[in-house]
Amino acid sequence: MIILHEEMPEEALVAANALETAYEISSEIKPIDLEGTFRPIPEFNGYAHSSWELLERTIPIRVISGNPKTKAILVLTPRDLYFGESQEDDWILGYSVSNVSVITNARMKRDDGQPSDKLEVSKDLYHKRLSVMAVHEVGHDVVLGQHFKPAFWVNAQTGHELELGGHCIDNSCTMYEVVDIKAPQPQEGHLRLGEEKRFDAGLDDVIERLKPGYLCNDCRSSVRINESYR
Repeated sequence: MIILHEEMPEEALVAANALETAYEISSEIKPIDLEGTFRPIPEFNGYAHSSWELLERTIPIRVISGNPKTKAILVLTPRDLYFGESQEDDWILGYSVSNVSVITNARMKRDDGQPSDKLEVSKDLYHKRLSVMAVHEVGHDVVLGQHFKPAFWVNAQTGHELELGGHCIDNSCTMYEVVDIKAPQPQEGHLRLGEEKRFDAGLDDVIERLKPGYLCNDCRSSVRINESYR
């Protein structure tokens, strides 16, 4: 596959190593300018997540790979991304559309889930966050988990719900959903997974519980690597 990054070569190498460990996927790393790919949301000082159609237009997949065959792509960006455009808590750490995955490091550099350009946590923890999110987002295309359940972020104060797609039920697996860097307090909100409320959906919480090799047994047995990753 190909890893494209906006001035994030160190992070791209970290992601490549994680994908090799988790899925035995080799990566080609390339810089890219994605200006215009993500539409600014001035009121949140962030960017709207990009549709597959826009990603397909702005990322020259075949040109970059030098191969007529479509290649899977992982995009690394420092832009603070939002899934919706009207809710301040609709920010995301990453998303996946078809065989293109996107990760933002905007909120990975601090402990409070706020966006920052400055690294304020240890580099080791920062790299673990990047690794888990890389394996997670690519996993949405290569882990065909029949045990996944629909996930939602539920804001306990407003009742607002953000649909997050299907995720693993094992909270020690990288395919478990995360809704913040640290698990939010119950009065703030929670992850709803199927019909169950979960109060353990912080990225750092998953890192602390994480299984060796990133994946639970059910997810590991569900991995299917298609030709776009080779």
